[in-house]
Amino acid sequence: MWDEVHAERMCSDGVLDVRDVRARVRRTLAGALGGNVHGFDLDDVDLMVCEITTNAVRHGASGLPGGGVWVTVLVSGDRLRVEIQDDGGSDGRPLIPAQSAGWDESGRGLMVVNGLADCWGTLPGADGRHTVWFEVVR
Repeated sequence: MWDEVHAERMCSDGVLDVRDVRARVRRTLAGALGGNVHGFDLDDVDLMVCEITTNAVRHGASGLPGGGVWVTVLVSGDRLRVEIQDDGGSDGRPLIPAQSAGWDESGRGLMVVNGLADCWGTLPGADGRHTVWFEVVR
């Protein structure tokens, strides 16, 4: 089903830098797609990676010193999938809030993913870890 699969744990001695995760996913996609990115909006992919990683850092153990995320990038000829698994430690599973006030400073990350991805979802993992994934199609 997938032509290439790349998985990597990303962490830091301090707090995980979301920009590093975004840059790593972009480099992985560039290598896997061999420059054939036509039809994929990689700016949208960047934004979704940032939103999901920010949630992991903000709401769980991924944001603690030494915390991190597992990033998996899956590529086929006409679609790609990114999975980001946190280090657990959150009070609940990732979901779109029932409602958000217009001036709230947070709570829109998964709404952004929902609007940009062709499909997305969450997977529960061991030890309270969660994986948020999205797919985009050419």
